[in-house]
Amino acid sequence: MSNAAHWAALLPAAMVGTDRQPLAATSPLPGPVGALLNDTLAQTPDSATALLRAAGIVATCSLAGGHGLHTGDAPPAAAAPDQRPPLQAGPLMALLPWVVAEGPPRLHQAVFQGLDHAGLQLPPRFLPAALELGRRSVALRPWLAPVLGERGRWLAAQRDEWRYATGASDTAPPETLWSEGNLEQRKAFLHAERTHSPDAARQRLSDTLAELPARERAELTAVLAQGLGPADEPLLDRLRQDRSREVRSAALALLLRLPDAAFTQRACARMAALLKHERALLRKRWTIDAPTALPADAKADQLDTPRPQHNALGERAWWLYQCVGQVPLAWWEQHMDMSPADLLAWAQSTEWAKALLRGWRDVLLSTANPAWCHAFLQAPAAARQLNDTDTLVALLPRADREAWWQQQLQHGAATHLGHFASQMLTGCPAGETLSQPLSLALARLLRERAQHNTLADDYGLRSLLGELLCILHPDALHLLDPWPRHADETPSFATIAHGLTQVIATQRALVQLTTHSSSTATP
Repeated sequence: MSNAAHWAALLPAAMVGTDRQPLAATSPLPGPVGALLNDTLAQTPDSATALLRAAGIVATCSLAGGHGLHTGDAPPAAAAPDQRPPLQAGPLMALLPWVVAEGPPRLHQAVFQGLDHAGLQLPPRFLPAALELGRRSVALRPWLAPVLGERGRWLAAQRDEWRYATGASDTAPPETLWSEGNLEQRKAFLHAERTHSPDAARQRLSDTLAELPARERAELTAVLAQGLGPADEPLLDRLRQDRSREVRSAALALLLRLPDAAFTQRACARMAALLKHERALLRKRWTIDAPTALPADAKADQLDTPRPQHNALGERAWWLYQCVGQVPLAWWEQHMDMSPADLLAWAQSTEWAKALLRGWRDVLLSTANPAWCHAFLQAPAAARQLNDTDTLVALLPRADREAWWQQQLQHGAATHLGHFASQMLTGCPAGETLSQPLSLALARLLRERAQHNTLADDYGLRSLLGELLCILHPDALHLLDPWPRHADETPSFATIAHGLTQVIATQRALVQLTTHSSSTATP
Protein backbone atom coordinates (compact mmCIF):
# COMPACT_ATOMS: atom_id res chain seq x y z
CA MET A 1 0.00 0.00 0.00
CA SER A 2 1.46 3.41 -0.96
CA ASN A 3 1.71 6.38 1.36
CA ALA A 4 -0.97 8.09 -0.75
CA ALA A 5 -3.35 5.28 0.20
CA HIS A 6 -2.44 5.69 3.86
CA TRP A 7 -3.24 9.40 3.60
CA ALA A 8 -6.56 8.51 1.96
CA ALA A 9 -7.47 6.31 4.94
CA LEU A 10 -6.95 9.26 7.30
CA LEU A 11 -8.53 11.93 5.09
CA PRO A 12 -12.26 11.55 5.97
CA ALA A 13 -11.66 12.03 9.70
CA ALA A 14 -9.22 14.90 9.03
CA MET A 15 -11.76 16.70 6.81
CA VAL A 16 -14.79 16.65 9.11
CA GLY A 17 -13.29 15.89 12.53
CA THR A 18 -13.03 12.71 14.55
CA ASP A 19 -16.28 13.50 16.41
CA ARG A 20 -18.28 13.21 13.18
CA GLN A 21 -16.13 10.62 11.42
CA PRO A 22 -14.60 7.90 13.64
CA LEU A 23 -11.03 7.03 12.74
CA ALA A 24 -11.25 3.30 13.36
CA ALA A 25 -10.39 1.48 10.13
CA THR A 26 -12.81 -1.12 8.87
CA SER A 27 -9.92 -3.42 7.98
CA PRO A 28 -6.24 -3.50 8.97
CA LEU A 29 -3.95 -1.41 6.76
CA PRO A 30 -1.41 -3.57 4.90
CA GLY A 31 2.35 -3.28 4.77
CA PRO A 32 4.97 -2.23 7.36
CA VAL A 33 3.65 1.33 7.55
CA GLY A 34 0.11 0.01 7.82
CA ALA A 35 1.12 -2.26 10.69
CA LEU A 36 2.63 0.69 12.55
CA LEU A 37 -0.55 2.70 11.96
CA ASN A 38 -2.75 -0.18 13.13
CA ASP A 39 -0.80 -0.46 16.38
CA THR A 40 -0.95 3.32 16.93
CA LEU A 41 -4.71 3.48 16.35
CA ALA A 42 -5.33 0.51 18.61
CA GLN A 43 -3.21 1.86 21.47
CA THR A 44 -4.52 5.45 21.39
CA PRO A 45 -8.05 5.69 22.80
CA ASP A 46 -8.49 9.40 22.03
CA SER A 47 -9.45 9.71 18.34
CA ALA A 48 -8.05 13.22 17.84
CA THR A 49 -4.67 12.25 19.31
CA ALA A 50 -4.66 9.06 17.26
CA LEU A 51 -5.26 11.06 14.06
CA LEU A 52 -2.36 13.42 14.78
CA ARG A 53 -0.01 10.55 15.62
CA ALA A 54 -1.01 8.65 12.49
CA ALA A 55 -0.49 11.76 10.33
CA GLY A 56 2.96 12.22 11.85
CA ILE A 57 3.88 8.62 11.06
CA VAL A 58 2.76 8.88 7.43
CA ALA A 59 4.51 12.24 6.96
CA THR A 60 7.79 10.89 8.34
CA CYS A 61 7.61 7.76 6.23
CA SER A 62 6.88 9.86 3.14
CA LEU A 63 9.98 11.95 3.74
CA ALA A 64 12.08 8.87 4.40
CA GLY A 65 11.03 7.40 1.08
CA GLY A 66 11.53 10.60 -0.92
CA HIS A 67 14.01 10.83 -3.78
CA GLY A 68 16.37 13.81 -3.92
CA LEU A 69 17.52 15.45 -7.15
CA HIS A 70 20.44 13.68 -8.77
CA THR A 71 23.30 16.11 -9.34
CA GLY A 72 25.86 13.73 -10.73
CA ASP A 73 28.46 15.11 -8.30
CA ALA A 74 30.37 12.88 -5.96
CA PRO A 75 29.28 13.28 -2.32
CA PRO A 76 31.50 15.65 -0.31
CA ALA A 77 34.23 14.19 1.85
CA ALA A 78 33.32 13.64 5.47
CA ALA A 79 34.10 16.34 8.02
CA ALA A 80 37.32 16.00 10.00
CA PRO A 81 36.97 14.86 13.62
CA ASP A 82 35.98 17.65 15.99
CA GLN A 83 38.63 18.81 18.44
CA ARG A 84 36.18 20.04 21.08
CA PRO A 85 33.38 18.15 22.81
CA PRO A 86 29.84 19.43 22.28
CA LEU A 87 27.74 20.89 25.07
CA GLN A 88 26.16 18.08 27.09
CA ALA A 89 22.82 17.78 28.87
CA GLY A 90 22.26 20.36 31.57
CA PRO A 91 20.54 23.69 32.24
CA LEU A 92 22.08 25.45 29.25
CA MET A 93 21.30 22.58 26.87
CA ALA A 94 17.65 22.68 27.99
CA LEU A 95 17.47 26.39 27.21
CA LEU A 96 19.40 26.29 23.94
CA PRO A 97 16.38 25.60 21.65
CA TRP A 98 14.68 28.78 22.89
CA VAL A 99 17.90 30.79 22.77
CA VAL A 100 18.61 29.93 19.13
CA ALA A 101 15.00 30.30 17.98
CA GLU A 102 13.82 33.32 19.98
CA GLY A 103 16.62 34.77 22.09
CA PRO A 104 17.84 38.37 21.63
CA PRO A 105 21.05 38.93 19.62
CA ARG A 106 23.20 39.71 22.65
CA LEU A 107 22.15 36.43 24.22
CA HIS A 108 23.31 34.56 21.11
CA GLN A 109 26.68 36.25 21.45
CA ALA A 110 26.87 35.52 25.19
CA VAL A 111 26.05 31.83 24.72
CA PHE A 112 28.61 31.36 21.94
CA GLN A 113 31.21 33.25 23.97
CA GLY A 114 30.45 31.11 27.04
CA LEU A 115 30.77 27.87 25.06
CA ASP A 116 34.09 29.06 23.63
CA HIS A 117 35.48 29.95 27.07
CA ALA A 118 34.41 26.52 28.35
CA GLY A 119 36.23 24.81 25.47
CA LEU A 120 32.98 23.44 24.01
CA GLN A 121 31.17 23.63 20.70
CA LEU A 122 27.56 23.69 19.63
CA PRO A 123 25.74 20.36 19.57
CA PRO A 124 25.27 19.22 15.93
CA ARG A 125 21.50 19.66 15.86
CA PHE A 126 21.84 23.40 16.48
CA LEU A 127 24.37 24.04 13.72
CA PRO A 128 21.90 24.85 10.87
CA ALA A 129 19.99 27.36 13.01
CA ALA A 130 23.23 28.92 14.28
CA LEU A 131 24.57 29.29 10.73
CA GLU A 132 21.33 31.04 9.80
CA LEU A 133 21.82 33.46 12.69
CA GLY A 134 25.31 34.22 11.44
CA ARG A 135 24.00 34.72 7.90
CA ARG A 136 21.63 37.41 9.16
CA SER A 137 24.09 39.08 11.56
CA VAL A 138 27.65 39.89 10.52
CA ALA A 139 28.34 41.15 14.06
CA LEU A 140 27.63 37.68 15.47
CA ARG A 141 30.11 35.84 13.27
CA PRO A 142 33.28 36.35 15.35
CA TRP A 143 31.51 34.75 18.34
CA LEU A 144 29.97 31.94 16.31
CA ALA A 145 33.07 30.83 14.40
CA PRO A 146 34.98 29.23 17.33
CA VAL A 147 32.05 27.01 18.41
CA LEU A 148 31.06 25.61 15.00
CA GLY A 149 33.74 22.92 14.99
CA GLU A 150 34.76 20.86 11.99
CA ARG A 151 31.22 19.63 11.37
CA GLY A 152 29.88 23.19 11.38
CA ARG A 153 32.47 24.36 8.85
CA TRP A 154 31.76 21.28 6.72
CA LEU A 155 28.04 22.07 6.82
CA ALA A 156 28.70 25.73 5.95
CA ALA A 157 30.51 24.64 2.79
CA GLN A 158 27.38 22.87 1.51
CA ARG A 159 25.30 26.06 1.08
CA ASP A 160 26.35 29.28 -0.60
CA GLU A 161 24.65 31.50 1.98
CA TRP A 162 26.65 29.84 4.78
CA ARG A 163 30.05 30.01 3.13
CA TYR A 164 31.01 32.95 5.34
CA ALA A 165 31.67 30.32 8.05
CA THR A 166 33.94 28.05 6.04
CA GLY A 167 37.59 28.12 7.00
CA ALA A 168 40.64 26.15 7.91
CA SER A 169 40.61 23.28 10.38
CA ASP A 170 41.25 23.94 14.05
CA THR A 171 44.40 21.84 13.74
CA ALA A 172 45.68 23.53 10.57
CA PRO A 173 49.20 25.06 10.57
CA PRO A 174 49.30 28.84 11.13
CA GLU A 175 50.10 29.61 7.49
CA THR A 176 47.03 27.64 6.43
CA LEU A 177 44.87 29.84 8.65
CA TRP A 178 45.97 32.78 6.51
CA SER A 179 45.72 31.12 3.11
CA GLU A 180 42.54 29.09 3.66
CA GLY A 181 40.90 30.53 6.78
CA ASN A 182 37.76 32.61 6.99
CA LEU A 183 37.88 36.35 7.71
CA GLU A 184 37.93 35.93 11.49
CA GLN A 185 40.80 33.41 11.31
CA ARG A 186 42.77 35.70 8.98
CA LYS A 187 42.23 38.72 11.24
CA ALA A 188 43.39 36.74 14.29
CA PHE A 189 46.45 35.46 12.40
CA LEU A 190 47.39 38.96 11.15
CA HIS A 191 46.88 40.50 14.60
CA ALA A 192 49.15 37.90 16.17
CA GLU A 193 51.83 38.43 13.52
CA ARG A 194 51.69 42.22 13.99
CA THR A 195 52.61 41.75 17.66
CA HIS A 196 55.93 40.03 16.95
CA SER A 197 56.72 40.88 13.32
CA PRO A 198 54.86 44.01 12.16
CA ASP A 199 56.87 44.41 8.96
CA ALA A 200 56.18 40.83 7.83
CA ALA A 201 52.46 41.21 8.62
CA ARG A 202 52.27 44.47 6.66
CA GLN A 203 53.98 42.89 3.65
CA ARG A 204 51.69 39.86 3.84
CA LEU A 205 48.64 42.12 3.79
CA SER A 206 50.01 44.27 0.98
CA ASP A 207 50.63 41.19 -1.19
CA THR A 208 47.08 39.92 -0.67
CA LEU A 209 44.94 43.07 -0.85
CA ALA A 210 44.33 43.03 -4.59
CA GLU A 211 42.49 39.70 -4.44
CA LEU A 212 40.25 40.54 -1.48
CA PRO A 213 36.68 41.94 -1.51
CA ALA A 214 36.14 45.43 -0.10
CA ARG A 215 34.82 44.38 3.31
CA GLU A 216 37.81 42.11 3.95
CA ARG A 217 40.25 44.80 2.78
CA ALA A 218 38.70 47.27 5.23
CA GLU A 219 38.68 44.89 8.22
CA LEU A 220 42.23 43.63 7.62
CA THR A 221 43.48 47.19 7.12
CA ALA A 222 42.12 48.07 10.56
CA VAL A 223 44.36 45.34 12.06
CA LEU A 224 47.35 47.56 11.23
CA ALA A 225 46.41 49.57 14.33
CA GLN A 226 48.28 46.85 16.23
CA GLY A 227 51.89 48.07 16.26
CA LEU A 228 51.12 51.08 14.03
CA GLY A 229 54.23 53.04 13.09
CA PRO A 230 55.84 55.29 10.44
CA ALA A 231 56.77 52.26 8.33
CA ASP A 232 53.06 51.68 7.68
CA GLU A 233 52.62 55.08 6.00
CA PRO A 234 53.30 54.02 2.35
CA LEU A 235 50.72 51.23 2.48
CA LEU A 236 48.14 53.43 4.19
CA ASP A 237 48.78 56.22 1.69
CA ARG A 238 48.00 53.75 -1.09
CA LEU A 239 44.91 52.46 0.67
CA ARG A 240 43.40 55.92 1.18
CA GLN A 241 42.99 55.95 -2.61
CA ASP A 242 41.22 52.57 -2.65
CA ARG A 243 38.01 52.30 -4.69
CA SER A 244 36.07 51.31 -1.55
CA ARG A 245 34.90 54.08 0.81
CA GLU A 246 35.20 51.70 3.79
CA VAL A 247 38.86 50.98 2.98
CA ARG A 248 39.62 54.69 2.52
CA SER A 249 38.00 55.45 5.88
CA ALA A 250 40.02 52.70 7.62
CA ALA A 251 43.27 54.01 6.12
CA LEU A 252 42.47 57.64 7.01
CA ALA A 253 41.67 56.68 10.61
CA LEU A 254 45.15 55.19 10.93
CA LEU A 255 46.91 58.07 9.15
CA LEU A 256 45.30 60.45 11.65
CA ARG A 257 47.32 58.62 14.31
CA LEU A 258 50.57 59.31 12.42
CA PRO A 259 51.10 63.08 12.85
CA ASP A 260 54.38 63.06 10.91
CA ALA A 261 52.91 61.35 7.83
CA ALA A 262 53.18 63.42 4.64
CA PHE A 263 49.41 63.23 4.07
CA THR A 264 48.70 64.48 7.61
CA GLN A 265 51.27 67.27 7.28
CA ARG A 266 49.62 68.49 4.04
CA ALA A 267 46.21 68.47 5.73
CA CYS A 268 47.52 70.48 8.69
CA ALA A 269 49.24 73.01 6.38
CA ARG A 270 45.98 73.52 4.47
CA MET A 271 44.11 74.16 7.69
CA ALA A 272 46.78 76.51 9.06
CA ALA A 273 46.38 78.67 5.96
CA LEU A 274 42.67 79.11 6.72
CA LEU A 275 43.26 80.24 10.32
CA LYS A 276 44.32 83.73 11.39
CA HIS A 277 45.31 85.07 14.79
CA GLU A 278 44.03 88.64 14.86
CA ARG A 279 44.14 91.31 17.55
CA ALA A 280 40.70 92.40 18.72
CA LEU A 281 40.64 95.24 21.25
CA LEU A 282 43.07 94.18 24.00
CA ARG A 283 43.35 90.51 23.14
CA LYS A 284 44.02 88.22 20.23
CA ARG A 285 41.40 85.95 18.77
CA TRP A 286 41.37 83.23 16.18
CA THR A 287 39.33 83.52 12.98
CA ILE A 288 38.74 81.01 10.23
CA ASP A 289 37.56 81.40 6.66
CA ALA A 290 36.38 78.49 4.54
CA PRO A 291 38.17 77.80 1.23
CA THR A 292 36.92 79.84 -1.72
CA ALA A 293 38.00 77.09 -4.14
CA LEU A 294 39.22 73.52 -4.00
CA PRO A 295 42.95 73.28 -3.21
CA ALA A 296 45.33 72.27 -5.98
CA ASP A 297 45.91 68.83 -4.42
CA ALA A 298 42.20 68.21 -3.79
CA LYS A 299 41.92 65.21 -6.10
CA ALA A 300 45.11 63.58 -4.84
CA ASP A 301 43.93 63.91 -1.23
CA GLN A 302 40.28 62.94 -1.87
CA LEU A 303 38.90 66.43 -1.18
CA ASP A 304 36.97 66.63 -4.44
CA THR A 305 34.00 64.57 -3.23
CA PRO A 306 30.82 66.19 -4.59
CA ARG A 307 28.52 67.72 -1.99
CA PRO A 308 25.40 65.56 -1.51
CA GLN A 309 22.36 67.22 -3.05
CA HIS A 310 20.39 67.62 0.18
CA ASN A 311 23.32 68.34 2.50
CA ALA A 312 22.72 71.28 4.82
CA LEU A 313 26.24 72.66 4.27
CA GLY A 314 26.92 75.15 1.53
CA GLU A 315 29.66 74.59 -1.02
CA ARG A 316 32.44 76.40 0.89
CA ALA A 317 31.34 74.86 4.19
CA TRP A 318 31.47 71.43 2.51
CA TRP A 319 35.07 72.03 1.43
CA LEU A 320 35.97 73.17 4.94
CA TYR A 321 34.25 70.14 6.49
CA GLN A 322 36.31 67.79 4.32
CA CYS A 323 39.55 69.60 5.18
CA VAL A 324 38.78 69.44 8.92
CA GLY A 325 38.12 65.70 8.64
CA GLN A 326 41.75 65.07 7.63
CA VAL A 327 43.42 66.91 10.54
CA PRO A 328 44.26 65.19 13.87
CA LEU A 329 42.43 66.64 16.86
CA ALA A 330 45.70 67.12 18.75
CA TRP A 331 46.89 69.54 16.05
CA TRP A 332 44.09 72.01 16.87
CA GLU A 333 45.02 72.00 20.54
CA GLN A 334 48.71 72.56 19.81
CA HIS A 335 48.32 75.07 16.96
CA MET A 336 45.70 77.23 18.66
CA ASP A 337 46.85 76.56 22.26
CA MET A 338 43.29 75.82 23.34
CA SER A 339 41.60 72.95 25.18
CA PRO A 340 38.93 70.85 23.46
CA ALA A 341 36.21 72.63 25.47
CA ASP A 342 37.57 76.05 24.44
CA LEU A 343 37.80 74.96 20.82
CA LEU A 344 34.14 73.89 20.83
CA ALA A 345 33.12 77.24 22.30
CA TRP A 346 35.24 79.07 19.73
CA ALA A 347 33.80 77.05 16.83
CA GLN A 348 30.24 77.92 17.84
CA SER A 349 31.13 81.61 17.77
CA THR A 350 32.15 81.41 14.09
CA GLU A 351 29.97 81.34 10.99
CA TRP A 352 31.43 77.92 10.09
CA ALA A 353 30.33 76.10 13.26
CA LYS A 354 28.49 73.25 11.54
CA ALA A 355 31.42 72.40 9.26
CA LEU A 356 33.91 72.48 12.15
CA LEU A 357 31.76 70.45 14.54
CA ARG A 358 30.91 67.81 11.94
CA GLY A 359 34.52 67.51 10.85
CA TRP A 360 35.76 67.14 14.42
CA ARG A 361 33.04 64.59 15.13
CA ASP A 362 34.17 62.46 12.17
CA VAL A 363 37.78 62.51 13.35
CA LEU A 364 36.65 61.73 16.89
CA LEU A 365 34.72 58.68 15.71
CA SER A 366 37.93 57.41 14.10
CA THR A 367 40.33 58.13 16.94
CA ALA A 368 38.17 57.99 20.12
CA ASN A 369 39.90 60.84 21.98
CA PRO A 370 38.44 60.83 25.56
CA ALA A 371 39.15 64.53 26.21
CA TRP A 372 37.20 65.54 23.09
CA CYS A 373 34.37 63.13 23.97
CA HIS A 374 34.02 64.79 27.37
CA ALA A 375 34.16 68.23 25.80
CA PHE A 376 31.32 67.44 23.40
CA LEU A 377 29.22 65.84 26.13
CA GLN A 378 29.72 68.84 28.43
CA ALA A 379 28.75 71.25 25.65
CA PRO A 380 25.06 70.36 25.17
CA ALA A 381 24.60 72.79 22.29
CA ALA A 382 27.41 71.15 20.31
CA ALA A 383 26.22 67.61 21.10
CA ARG A 384 22.64 68.50 20.18
CA GLN A 385 23.76 70.03 16.91
CA LEU A 386 25.35 66.69 15.98
CA ASN A 387 22.58 64.60 17.60
CA ASP A 388 25.22 62.02 18.49
CA THR A 389 25.33 61.79 22.29
CA ASP A 390 24.93 57.99 22.41
CA THR A 391 27.86 57.44 20.04
CA LEU A 392 30.06 59.88 21.94
CA VAL A 393 29.39 58.11 25.25
CA ALA A 394 30.25 54.79 23.58
CA LEU A 395 33.71 56.14 22.68
CA LEU A 396 34.64 56.82 26.31
CA PRO A 397 36.86 54.40 28.27
CA ARG A 398 34.78 52.00 30.36
CA ALA A 399 35.30 53.78 33.70
CA ASP A 400 34.37 57.18 32.22
CA ARG A 401 31.42 55.69 30.35
CA GLU A 402 29.97 54.13 33.48
CA ALA A 403 30.59 57.29 35.52
CA TRP A 404 28.56 59.17 32.92
CA TRP A 405 25.70 56.66 33.18
CA GLN A 406 25.75 56.74 36.97
CA GLN A 407 25.52 60.52 36.79
CA GLN A 408 22.60 60.29 34.38
CA LEU A 409 20.76 57.90 36.71
CA GLN A 410 21.20 60.36 39.57
CA HIS A 411 19.94 63.27 37.47
CA GLY A 412 16.66 61.88 36.20
CA ALA A 413 17.55 59.42 33.42
CA ALA A 414 15.12 56.99 35.06
CA THR A 415 12.24 59.12 33.80
CA HIS A 416 13.38 58.41 30.22
CA LEU A 417 14.55 54.87 30.80
CA GLY A 418 13.91 53.76 27.21
CA HIS A 419 16.40 56.25 25.78
CA PHE A 420 18.84 55.57 28.62
CA ALA A 421 18.64 51.81 27.94
CA SER A 422 19.32 52.44 24.25
CA GLN A 423 22.36 54.54 25.17
CA MET A 424 23.78 51.80 27.40
CA LEU A 425 23.23 49.15 24.73
CA THR A 426 25.04 51.35 22.22
CA GLY A 427 27.89 52.01 24.62
CA CYS A 428 28.43 48.55 26.09
CA PRO A 429 30.72 46.64 23.68
CA ALA A 430 29.85 43.10 22.61
CA GLY A 431 31.33 40.60 25.03
CA GLU A 432 31.21 42.95 28.03
CA THR A 433 28.75 43.50 30.86
CA LEU A 434 28.14 46.55 32.99
CA SER A 435 30.07 46.82 36.25
CA GLN A 436 28.55 45.28 39.35
CA PRO A 437 27.56 48.60 41.02
CA LEU A 438 25.89 49.98 37.89
CA SER A 439 24.20 46.63 37.20
CA LEU A 440 22.78 46.50 40.72
CA ALA A 441 21.43 50.05 40.45
CA LEU A 442 19.83 49.30 37.08
CA ALA A 443 18.40 45.96 38.24
CA ARG A 444 16.78 47.62 41.27
CA LEU A 445 15.22 50.23 39.01
CA LEU A 446 13.89 47.58 36.61
CA ARG A 447 12.51 45.49 39.48
CA GLU A 448 10.70 48.52 40.89
CA ARG A 449 9.18 49.31 37.50
CA ALA A 450 8.21 45.67 36.97
CA GLN A 451 6.63 45.37 40.42
CA HIS A 452 4.55 48.50 39.78
CA ASN A 453 3.61 47.14 36.33
CA THR A 454 4.73 50.31 34.52
CA LEU A 455 6.90 48.54 31.95
CA ALA A 456 3.98 47.08 30.00
CA ASP A 457 3.00 50.48 28.60
CA ASP A 458 6.56 51.72 28.01
CA TYR A 459 6.82 50.50 24.43
CA GLY A 460 10.18 52.15 23.82
CA LEU A 461 11.73 50.30 26.75
CA ARG A 462 9.98 46.95 26.72
CA SER A 463 11.38 46.07 23.28
CA LEU A 464 14.90 46.56 24.71
CA LEU A 465 14.47 44.66 27.98
CA GLY A 466 15.82 41.33 26.71
CA GLU A 467 19.00 42.93 25.38
CA LEU A 468 19.32 45.05 28.53
CA LEU A 469 19.28 41.99 30.80
CA CYS A 470 22.10 40.51 28.73
CA ILE A 471 24.51 43.30 29.73
CA LEU A 472 23.82 43.07 33.48
CA HIS A 473 26.61 41.75 35.68
CA PRO A 474 25.76 38.20 36.86
CA ASP A 475 25.75 39.39 40.50
CA ALA A 476 22.68 41.54 39.76
CA LEU A 477 20.50 38.80 38.26
CA HIS A 478 19.13 37.62 41.60
CA LEU A 479 17.24 40.91 41.93
CA LEU A 480 15.14 40.00 38.89
CA ASP A 481 14.78 36.27 39.44
CA PRO A 482 11.91 35.59 39.36
CA TRP A 483 10.74 38.38 37.06
CA PRO A 484 7.67 40.08 38.64
CA ARG A 485 4.45 38.98 36.93
CA HIS A 486 0.89 40.33 37.05
CA ALA A 487 -2.51 38.72 36.53
CA ASP A 488 -3.69 41.44 34.14
CA GLU A 489 -0.76 41.17 31.69
CA THR A 490 -1.68 41.48 28.04
CA PRO A 491 -0.78 38.45 25.87
CA SER A 492 1.95 40.45 24.11
CA PHE A 493 3.63 41.52 27.36
CA ALA A 494 3.21 38.03 28.81
CA THR A 495 5.30 36.78 25.88
CA ILE A 496 7.94 39.44 26.63
CA ALA A 497 7.96 38.53 30.34
CA HIS A 498 8.40 34.84 29.50
CA GLY A 499 11.34 35.77 27.29
CA LEU A 500 12.91 37.80 30.11
CA THR A 501 12.60 34.80 32.42
CA GLN A 502 14.38 32.70 29.80
CA VAL A 503 17.14 35.29 29.39
CA ILE A 504 17.81 35.34 33.14
CA ALA A 505 17.81 31.53 33.29
CA THR A 506 20.25 31.37 30.38
CA GLN A 507 22.57 33.95 31.94
CA ARG A 508 22.61 31.94 35.18
CA ALA A 509 23.24 28.71 33.27
CA LEU A 510 26.21 30.39 31.58
CA VAL A 511 27.64 31.37 34.97
CA GLN A 512 27.22 27.77 36.12
CA LEU A 513 28.91 26.47 32.96
CA THR A 514 31.83 28.88 33.33
CA THR A 515 32.24 28.09 37.02
CA HIS A 516 32.20 24.35 36.34
CA SER A 517 34.70 24.57 33.48
CA SER A 518 37.03 26.73 35.60
CA SER A 519 36.90 24.31 38.52
CA THR A 520 37.57 21.27 36.32
CA ALA A 521 40.46 23.06 34.61
CA THR A 522 42.15 23.86 37.96
CA PRO A 523 44.81 21.21 38.75
